[in-house]
Formats: sequence, structure tokens, C-alpha cells
Amino acid sequence: MCNSKKLTNSELISNAYALLPEIAKRAGETEAMRMLSKETIHDLYRSGLLRICIPARYGGLELDWPSLPEAARIIARACPSTAWIVAVVGGHAAICGRFPKELQEEVFASGPDQLFVTASAQTTGKIYRAKGGALVTGVWRFASGCDHANWVLVNGEVLNEDGVNSGRLVRIIVPAAEIEIIDNWQVAGMKGTGSKDINFRNVFVPERRIVDIASNIQANPPGAKVNPGCYLYDVSFGTYQSSFSLGPVLGAAEGAYESYLSTTKARVGTMTPNVPALMHTVQERLAESYCELDTARVLYDNYNRFLHHKGSARENIRPDEFIDCGRRRAYIARVCHNLVGRLVMQMGAIGIYDTNPVQRFFRDISVMQMQAGLNWDVHMLYFGRRALGLETGFKYLDNPAPERTPWGAACRPVPSD
Repeated sequence: MCNSKKLTNSELISNAYALLPEIAKRAGETEAMRMLSKETIHDLYRSGLLRICIPARYGGLELDWPSLPEAARIIARACPSTAWIVAVVGGHAAICGRFPKELQEEVFASGPDQLFVTASAQTTGKIYRAKGGALVTGVWRFASGCDHANWVLVNGEVLNEDGVNSGRLVRIIVPAAEIEIIDNWQVAGMKGTGSKDINFRNVFVPERRIVDIASNIQANPPGAKVNPGCYLYDVSFGTYQSSFSLGPVLGAAEGAYESYLSTTKARVGTMTPNVPALMHTVQERLAESYCELDTARVLYDNYNRFLHHKGSARENIRPDEFIDCGRRRAYIARVCHNLVGRLVMQMGAIGIYDTNPVQRFFRDISVMQMQAGLNWDVHMLYFGRRALGLETGFKYLDNPAPERTPWGAACRPVPSD
């Protein structure tokens, strides 16, 4: 085990603010490189921002839910891609804190500074049953932060030797050195996340590095007894994991507003009046965008308080709460996207330049709201169908923990009528 000073939440937030000037200076470079620099990764570890969800027994901070989105929200005001690594990739450590003890001991053997990268979209990837484990081959997509990964996690259904589905849904973890990175992250926004494809070339994974998804995401996973001090290793995890991106989204909107305001105050235009700040349309739309930003902040704070309250009480998310959480996330993301879009359009011709920070924030937030946990059509559909008394379109996996509420179960989308 690794011993290190455990920062308080207030110390962590202070560290995040202290990093803002340097992160802002690197934002353009981060986008151009299509990945974070080694210096930035080092700073995120040193400040504790990539140790938020690392269990304390292995030298991590083991902080409760609000700390992760809040730290990422602050960083996103300078660089949403960096904030994505803090929240979405950094949050994967909580998944590992839910692993069986033996597997936790293995992945944290060399200390707390471990970056756990996932690839969410299984394309040609296959997991075949093999003696003593599984054989993994093919490609998974969207591996954010893979250039700096220590470990890589992918999900899939285990196939029998003849290629027939076995019905076992698993999560596997392998050392990053065993996979190949496909450098194809040429995208419109969130370029700095480096979310490239990863390829497995017949990688053997021993059984000890394979966990059933249900046991990992549902309430009372094996790691709950190993790390009893934090509810993120205990309660059903699906809603928390789906909420990793909220901090980066709100922070990007705040960063766009701040950049627009500072630029507009000093800007001299070509139309009459030639000082845009004196135009009533500029003033009105600035006020409207601020009102939306203010609304998003209130909704965001209420949402985080709700998740913290549920976790602190060791209560799992009920089906109706799962639907409401998705609706809230999607709405916050839509509000943030709308207000940033209004600001960049209000800038006129200078708003089209890639070097304009407001344009970068707009590109980034446009891409972020496409993420599954923020998808408008999916989550509003669930709510609308429920409100109309129709089948919602998803079902819950059975919860194997009898002492837990059955509403802590994970969700699996199914086709709707």
C-alpha cells in the first residue's frame, strides 16, 4: 500500500483553481496534440485531481461524489478536454475500487497514480472463452486518455470457442502495454481527450482480471468490504458513472461565458456602433445566456446534492429516480449547449476562428452532449413514456444482493414498441 497525505475537499478544489492558468495556456496545444501533455498528467496527479476516486488504502483520496464533478467543472473553464480526463477517466478508479480484493491489489501494486482507461464502443472486438481465462481480439472505440493509460478496461459478452454467445457479460482489465493504439482521433471537438481506438491482438486475459459486469456495477460489489469508507464502492453505480460528464459540461459553459465577456469588453467591431458592448442585442443576449448559465448551476448543484444524499444514506437509485436523473443531465447539457451557441454566434466573423476560445468551448460542448449519459433523445424518451404510462424502454438486471433494495440493479436498454 502507498501512504500519502489525504487532501480535504476544500484543499482539492483550491488545487484545481491553482492549475487554471497553466491549463488555460496549454489548451490550444492540447487540442493540437489531440491528447494531454505529460506535464498536464503530472500536474493532475500532483494536485490530487486524478486521485479523487482512488481508494485510500492504496494512497488515493477516496472522496465522495461531489468532489469529482466539481474539480472537473473548475478545470473545464480552461480546457474541457483536460476536465474530461479528470472526471470521466479519473472516475474509472471507482470501478476498480469495486473489484475483488486480489484484483485491486494487482492494479494498485505500483501506487495510486494509475490511469484506468475504458473503450466504450465494441466494434470488431470479441471476447472468447479460453482455458484459465479469455482470449480478446479486435477493436473497441473511444478510449479517452489511452496515450497515458496504465490499465485498459473493456466490456463485452463472452463467446464460446465456436463463437456462440455464452450469456456472460464481463468487464476485463489488461495492462495498457498489451494493447495497440490506433491513432484515428480526428474529430470536431474534445480533441485533447485522445479518445482513439484500441486494438487487441489475441490478448490472453487470466480469469482473475475478468469480472461480471452485474457484480461490479450493482450494489454491494466485492470491493465494498475492501473499501468500506466510501459509498462509491458500495451503492449501485450506474447513475454515478453516467454523471461523470456533468462537471466538464457546466465548466465549459462557464469558461465560454467568461471568455466571451472578456473579449467583448475589449472588442472593436466594424459595424455601427463599432463597440459591440454598446449594442443592445449584445447586452440582451449576454443577459439571457447568463440566466441560462445560472439555471444550469442550480440544477447541477441540486443534482449533485441528490446523489450525495442517496450515497451517504447507502440508498440505491430507484427506477423512477434513474429516469429523472437522466432527464436532468440531458437538460443541463442542452441548456449549456444553447447558451454557448448563442454567444459564439453573437461574436460574428471572429467566432469562426479555431483559435477563439469561445469557438473551442462550443466545439467541445457540442461533442460532449452526444455522450450517452447526456443523450437528449434517449433520456427524454424514457421520461415521456413513463409520464404517459407506457413502457419506458429499459429493464433492470436482477440484484443478487438480498440485503439491498432491488432498485439498485443496473439497467440494460431494450428496444421499445
